[in-house]
Amino acid sequence: ALYSLFKDEGRLQDALSGLQGCPALWDALISPAVHAAEKQKVLSRLPELRDEPVLLRFLMTLAKRGRIALLPGIVNDYHSLCLRAQNIAECTMTCVRPPDAESCERIKVLLCQLHQKSEVHLIIRIDPALLGGFTLELEGITYDQSVRGRLNRLARNLEEVSTA
Repeated sequence: ALYSLFKDEGRLQDALSGLQGCPALWDALISPAVHAAEKQKVLSRLPELRDEPVLLRFLMTLAKRGRIALLPGIVNDYHSLCLRAQNIAECTMTCVRPPDAESCERIKVLLCQLHQKSEVHLIIRIDPALLGGFTLELEGITYDQSVRGRLNRLARNLEEVSTA
């Protein structure tokens, strides 16, 4: 609902950062001990929300229903909707060490072709437990080219052969 009414992802990110940037404020907003009416009063007094009536009403509704703690997840989903509207995907690449720029570009081009995307953003995560290689996670699909993954597949195949 928010995505259809409010088209400024930057302002939404700023609002979340502002709320979470003050730990006492965030703790009060997510606390079940603080009444919804008090949370709404606090939100209505925040200067950064005065010029954003749609965003303010949305946050007030979350506060009224005791759902402000869901805001970080809502912002992530909003971001996903923005990317989808632009035919862009985010891909998490997990590897032992960061790949060079040329390898990243080749992977992006390949993923664009496989998933019919205009662009792919790579999010690099380092995990030494992979032993080597990498995994890619994009739109619910995992491509496992890691040494750990290959060893696991080999072990499963050996188990299947020994039980057959």
